[in-house]
Amino acid sequence: MTKALTGASAILQVAHTGPDGRLHGHTYEVTGWWEGEPCAVEMQARLQSWLEKFDHQSLPPRMSRAEDIGRQCMMALGCTAVDVNRPLERLYARIEP
Repeated sequence: MTKALTGASAILQVAHTGPDGRLHGHTYEVTGWWEGEPCAVEMQARLQSWLEKFDHQSLPPRMSRAEDIGRQCMMALGCTAVDVNRPLERLYARIEP
């Protein structure tokens, strides 16, 4: 038996305060993964709608790391897994239950 996951991505550009107290920004590619075969276009629209609340904003401290963004996304959208990547810097985070 196989397990199917459907993924959809969107871009998030944000600022946050790093551990050194310095405000700086990142561009993330956030990919949500859902079990089964939901409509990928609908899942992407849901993901984009959720990310728009944070896009071009300064993130709250509870979301200051990629892993935090992934956890919040998973809870908000019911994803099976979430990838939060900074591909130009070759930095990646995957959140799974």
